[in-house]
Amino acid sequence: MKHPAPVARAIILGNIGVAFVDVLLTINHPGADSWIRQILSLSAANLISGAWWEPFTYMWLHAPPVGFWITHILFNMLTLSIFGGPVESRLGSTRFAILYLTGGLAAAFFFLGQAWWEAGFSASVLAQNRQEIVGASGAVLAVVAAFAVHYPDARLFIFPIPFPIRARKAVLFFIGLSIAFLFVPALSFIGHSAHIGGLVAGYLLARAWRKEVPEPPVLARPAWKGMEEMAAALAVAELPEAKFRSELRDLLDALGHGHWRPLTTRERALLRRAHLLV
Repeated sequence: MKHPAPVARAIILGNIGVAFVDVLLTINHPGADSWIRQILSLSAANLISGAWWEPFTYMWLHAPPVGFWITHILFNMLTLSIFGGPVESRLGSTRFAILYLTGGLAAAFFFLGQAWWEAGFSASVLAQNRQEIVGASGAVLAVVAAFAVHYPDARLFIFPIPFPIRARKAVLFFIGLSIAFLFVPALSFIGHSAHIGGLVAGYLLARAWRKEVPEPPVLARPAWKGMEEMAAALAVAELPEAKFRSELRDLLDALGHGHWRPLTTRERALLRRAHLLV
């Protein structure tokens, strides 16, 4: 059976693969950066020096394998595994890939913008800034923002808040928190500006696509009660058990692969007979 979110799965496997290679390259040289880290990580100095690829590659690399490094990639990939499936099923794999890449690029842009601001808008000072950024947080948060656009009333539990928060409010809360943390020197090692960039890009892109993306059947406008629906209910009720199970299996398989659209009267009747729709 085809995976319902092939791009999200490929991204997760890619990030894990890069982390594994990074560990292998540094296992005998603790405290030293591997060559893959030197090539993939993003800094203003490297970019100005000609490393044009870094805004595309930094998002595949995470914190170095020291101390609690695994929490960085674990949190990002866990978040992507939770939100990636529903968003990719909703947008389609191509748009999901564009969303993820755009979020990562926007995060890099915001990070470099912050560095430029801290350099007093001086290109020469910025060219000496070797502070590096790595991680998929910006790209992943673009996916979270898109989830909030398409499922705004979904309730999320966010540690350490002891009660659920609606998705749209959670995204706004996280943006506000990231802006506040920009001015906390003790937390300067976290790319808060990159987080904001990913969230903003994901939100704007998802909003731009929203009218072109079909609503899932549970959110579609119910069909009016009428003769057509009654006829469909009677026709489905008369189906032999084997035929009924076959049609129901095909319908659930299609919906399970993200083929969301308004349900036909016959499909609604099938789900009602299976007690899956009220």
